Amino acid sequence: DGEASGTVYGWTGVQKTDDGQTIEKKRIITKREYNSLFNNRDKSRHIVRQKRISFLWNIQSFTIHEYQEPVSDICILHAQVQSTPGSEGVHDVDVSIPPFLEVDKLLGGSEEDKKHYGAYHISLRD
Repeated sequence: DGEASGTVYGWTGVQKTDDGQTIEKKRIITKREYNSLFNNRDKSRHIVRQKRISFLWNIQSFTIHEYQEPVSDICILHAQVQSTPGSEGVHDVDVSIPPFLEVDKLLGGSEEDKKHYGAYHISLRD
């Protein structure tokens, strides 16, 4: 059941505020909690399964999110790096992509990116 490879169960709750904002609450849960929540899940959504690979490279932290279900053709590289103050208070982020990875598209967190690559939208059933 994946225990040997470090299986972690997560729960994400999503709420819409009166002004239309989406608030996500995430937390790691036990296998027992997962099994309990599974029986009461939102049947209008797929369960999103992904494999995550985390590593350090060039003093940067990366996580590869490899979606396995309900889609299997999306991998997202998440980089956690320090930003530096730029002009007019805007922070510049300098990410050095490891040369052993091929990146097709940079995602910026736009609504369009969330619609195509966010787990919330990927979970929707047709």
